[in-house]
Amino acid sequence: MRFTLSLVVVMSLCLGCSVGSPASKTQRDLARVSEIRYVMGTLLDITLFAPTQEEGRAILNDTFTIAEHLDTVLSTWKPDSPVSIFNQDTSPATRPVDPDLYAVVVRSKELSDLTEGAFTIGVRPLVQMWERAARTGVEPSPSAISRVQKLITPDYLISSPPCNLGKAQPEVRIETGGIGKGYAVDKMSSYLVSRGVRNAFINFGRSSIAAIGTPPGAGGWKLELALTESSSEGTIELRDETLSVSRARGTPFVVNGTTYAHIFDPRTGMPVKASRGAAVRGPSASDGEAFVKYLVIRGAPPKRVAGAWGDVDWIVRYGTSVARSNRFGTAISSSEQ
Repeated sequence: MRFTLSLVVVMSLCLGCSVGSPASKTQRDLARVSEIRYVMGTLLDITLFAPTQEEGRAILNDTFTIAEHLDTVLSTWKPDSPVSIFNQDTSPATRPVDPDLYAVVVRSKELSDLTEGAFTIGVRPLVQMWERAARTGVEPSPSAISRVQKLITPDYLISSPPCNLGKAQPEVRIETGGIGKGYAVDKMSSYLVSRGVRNAFINFGRSSIAAIGTPPGAGGWKLELALTESSSEGTIELRDETLSVSRARGTPFVVNGTTYAHIFDPRTGMPVKASRGAAVRGPSASDGEAFVKYLVIRGAPPKRVAGAWGDVDWIVRYGTSVARSNRFGTAISSSEQ
């Protein structure tokens, strides 16, 4: 059995392969259930193995429900979502918010510290400014960029238990698109494990991916990783881990003849122009979404930064130049497939 996905990653699922130990009778008898739905503005593809098709289908539906609920909570495109309501509120007082929104903001503030500000959930005013520039074709002035930069520090977000959020400035806005899919992948993975699923694969928009166990009879979930349109890093295997992938030129926009990426550097207030691609593998898709943004914005991390990321492996490509952590290897080269 084999399936492929285009652009960022090309995935193959090989059942009954010679890789790893032979499947037990229980594994061989598992029913494969798979479905793709449109969630959070992209495709969510989930495959899992369950004792029966009926049980697998019920678990699959419940798992999609988690992502669909988070879409209603974290979508900045929906005016009635909790994140949109928070963004529109100019009151200086803290107020109760949805628990998932609170959890995303609190972890995002921690991740901003771990990435030395390369990732920040407060980046939305910068995003909105450059969205206007894309519509009008006029770049923001240095003074306008400077004004917005003062609003995007996570220190301007006030959080207090159990689920209260506030703003130090009324113009502060948050952007959950940079971490929302990763957070959803983590929650879906935890749910699947709680339901007794030991073999599953979640592919959210080809950028936030989670592997639970392995396909029955195989040593891991095999992915061909392509960080740019013209190169392949080879095939890796995932098992009980996540993979976050980002490409600076994945969805470019043009302002006054200059092509930019929809990834913004809070340090400069500018969109990224470098055509970098990066991937992070580790235990958390939420964290991986932040760390991979660092790689795309700033390139290979110094030891002081990478050392704070914990049990994480990374790779970043810029043209023909590739940097990677020592443990980010390829299991099978693409030419051997």
